[in-house]
Amino acid sequence: MKQDSFVWNLEFKRIFAVIFFTFVYAVGVLWFIEASVVPMYTGGVLGIAQLFRDTLFVVFDQTTGIAFLATVNMILNIPILILGWKGVSHRFTIHTLISIVFQTLFLSLIPRVDFGLSEQVHVFAASTLGGLLIGIGAGGALRYGASTGGIDIIAQYVSLKSGKSVGFISLVVNIVVAILGAFIIGGQVGPSGVTVAGGIIVSYTIVRIIASTIGLDLIHTSYQHISVQVISTQHEAIAEQIIHTIRRGVTYLEAQGAYSKSNKMMIYVIISRYEFETLFKLIQQIDPKAFIVTTPVRSVYGNFLRKTMT
Repeated sequence: MKQDSFVWNLEFKRIFAVIFFTFVYAVGVLWFIEASVVPMYTGGVLGIAQLFRDTLFVVFDQTTGIAFLATVNMILNIPILILGWKGVSHRFTIHTLISIVFQTLFLSLIPRVDFGLSEQVHVFAASTLGGLLIGIGAGGALRYGASTGGIDIIAQYVSLKSGKSVGFISLVVNIVVAILGAFIIGGQVGPSGVTVAGGIIVSYTIVRIIASTIGLDLIHTSYQHISVQVISTQHEAIAEQIIHTIRRGVTYLEAQGAYSKSNKMMIYVIISRYEFETLFKLIQQIDPKAFIVTTPVRSVYGNFLRKTMT
């Protein structure tokens, strides 16, 4: 019963974190990117929704609101969620669905706040701050086993298969979205009522992308691994919980205390950095006096599962 309570508390914290980082993501989009007088694209599926919105405006003279973007974003994410369900993990997909639902609500309901960055001279600040918030939001969601949807799911899928950085994969796709946006609205009167050259649109969107990539890779650390050595008299109980809760393989190493001369058993395990908090809490519950050492791991070969979450 105690272990079940721990798992449920951990799940509740993850869902709360996913909702919080989704809010950060939505704030970056609404208060900075969408508020800019120069069109910038968030990338991914929401960026595609922006392309669709701008096409309707330029070609068909149809004006749509932010709720339109949120709705199109949710619809386009449906087939990608199916990919996540089949190719990433069920829990990851469920948490991502929660993020997308709240993303739709936040984008539709959060009132815009004017920070005075709507003028063209402040576009660089808007792109940088908005990009950082978007990256932190997306990276935070990934760190807690979810995604803000769209390309992040595809990037997560590819990253699981190839080991490449999620931020790098998203960077390539987002640049393509920026170039398409420049072709669609560059030199035309955009939704902001200002005519902007395509090169300026691409330039500031790339600034936004770079800021987002930095924010994402700083927060999302699931593919930065560490080795953990644990010395405890409760090594069997700790190893059992690592295997069943975190789902990582464990190795025992014989050790001897130099002072006490007593024989001990050391636990050796390699985990992702974001799994360490769970591991630490498990160990503290079983043996608060356990001796724990962590070491960064550059590469892992052999039978090691790269996964999105425990």
